[in-house]
Amino acid sequence: MLTRIRSLSLRNKLVLTILICLVIPSIVSMYVSNLFTRDAVRSQVESNARQSLGIVNQFVDGQLKNMVYIMSFLQFDDDLQEQEPITKLNRADASTDQKELAIYKRTLTDRIAKAVGPLGDMYVTLLMPNGQYVASYSTFSFDPLTFTQKSWFPDVQNAPGYSVKWIGAEPNYVKESKHPYVLAAAKPLRTYGSTNGYVIVGLEMSELQQLFSQYEGKESIVIIDESGKILVDKDSTTIGQTFPYLEQLNHEDGTSFVKVSGEDYIMMSSRVTPEWRLVNMTPYKAAAHQIESVRNKDFFIQLFFLVLFAVLLLSVVRTLTKPIARLVQTVVRIESGQLSERSNINGGDEVGRLGYVFDRMIDRIQRMLIENKREQELKRKAELAMLQAQINPHFLFNVLNSIRLKVMMKGDEENAELISSLSSLLRMTINRNNAYISLHEEIETNEHYVRLLNSRHGDKVLLRVQAASDTLLVQIPRFMLQPLIENAYLHGLKSKGGEITIASRIIEDGRLQIEVQDSGVGMAPERLTELRAALEAPPAEAAVDKSVARTLSGIGIYNVFERLRLIYGHLFDYDIESRPEVGTQITLRFPQEPEKES
Repeated sequence: MLTRIRSLSLRNKLVLTILICLVIPSIVSMYVSNLFTRDAVRSQVESNARQSLGIVNQFVDGQLKNMVYIMSFLQFDDDLQEQEPITKLNRADASTDQKELAIYKRTLTDRIAKAVGPLGDMYVTLLMPNGQYVASYSTFSFDPLTFTQKSWFPDVQNAPGYSVKWIGAEPNYVKESKHPYVLAAAKPLRTYGSTNGYVIVGLEMSELQQLFSQYEGKESIVIIDESGKILVDKDSTTIGQTFPYLEQLNHEDGTSFVKVSGEDYIMMSSRVTPEWRLVNMTPYKAAAHQIESVRNKDFFIQLFFLVLFAVLLLSVVRTLTKPIARLVQTVVRIESGQLSERSNINGGDEVGRLGYVFDRMIDRIQRMLIENKREQELKRKAELAMLQAQINPHFLFNVLNSIRLKVMMKGDEENAELISSLSSLLRMTINRNNAYISLHEEIETNEHYVRLLNSRHGDKVLLRVQAASDTLLVQIPRFMLQPLIENAYLHGLKSKGGEITIASRIIEDGRLQIEVQDSGVGMAPERLTELRAALEAPPAEAAVDKSVARTLSGIGIYNVFERLRLIYGHLFDYDIESRPEVGTQITLRFPQEPEKES
């Protein structure tokens, strides 16, 4: 089986891999989904129930916050604090003017009506310890002082600080209303430890019951108190009764599963006040059926798109791999020696760019082969020309020594020394066996060079050598100093007399430092900047700049710097300093051991 797979083409392997990557995950996904469907559906039903409870909880919380707002409004409203109608009404007695008493009540009634107006059906009662009261509803058929006889009223009197007493469901005391119950809460109004009155707020349950009625069927939502008594339900007849599944309800907010008449329910609760809880019961089967239906539809949709995707992907793969197969055929033909073959594959994708680059690469290889063949022919011709023009060095040295001896025999020792210097200089030039020579040999060569310069001109050049003794045997590249001496003579001294100094020493980091200084005309700052730029330029650019090349005595100095860079890399550095009418100094620094650094 593995052998057959290995023998498949790239296209077939790719198609097989895609099919495996598509089909196997789908099968595994279906198996795992079926295996864990119960837990997944249960989790989803629980999540849906929690979302449903959260929406209802937000609305209930908003209604309860409105009740707290009204109670806090009567206690902290700026206008009421400034006019003090509650305090004045609480201090009223038999001697209080009835007209003033009516004004206090009117002020409170207006402020209560203004605050309650936007909040819906809410009944506000303000009771004073002295028996006075103010209500936002008609009191002809109900005496608000009746609240003081309620069993919960002592708890309101004893409530600490600004805390609210959540009373619960109370029979509706507003006869004009058609709803049998209101949701009530109360709190004392205190100022600096003194109780000025008690505010009782009743909220009609119509909006809450209407919201709870939207959950049809067996799903239900209720509000219960700590004892399990139902405070709000869509069915008003159950208000005041004990919640039948209280024992199965979690003490803390959360989820529990209960069985009612043989059917599973998800029961969730959430606290809306410290004493009240919102409870939601959802039939598990009905909720799961909806999720299963959606899940089955989703599975068939995924299966359809899986098949469609596989067909499209196979078509795309076939289109993409066709150029690759053509490229392979081209490579095979080129391997057999047919360099004129080209794939001619074009396009903006990777395969198209690969074909284009491959064809261009073969073009360059073919041109390189032609150029290499031409270079080899030119090289052979040059070698032949060099052999034809070469002169035996030993013959040349022997002739120069014979001339030197004849000149000395005639007593002309000065010209004999010049011939000796020329012979030594030629020997160093022609001898190419050693790439490196000692510093003292390089200095000696340049002494011969300066002696020959002085023989051609009337103005003499004085070569001073200030080389430290520990630097004389250091190996340096051949002919490293001669281009610098030549440049100092031609452009520093302007081919006239003067001094050229060669100094050397070992610096702190162990490298060799060589200085070549002339006493010539120097350079202006602008010209020095051009010189430094030319020395840092690539070889091609330096060769093109003719004006700077003349300043550098051809490209001799540039070649010196380039050789040192190639040999020593970043361990080589230099300085060039020049002042007009003072002279120029070139400083070179590089390691002492060229063989290890190169």
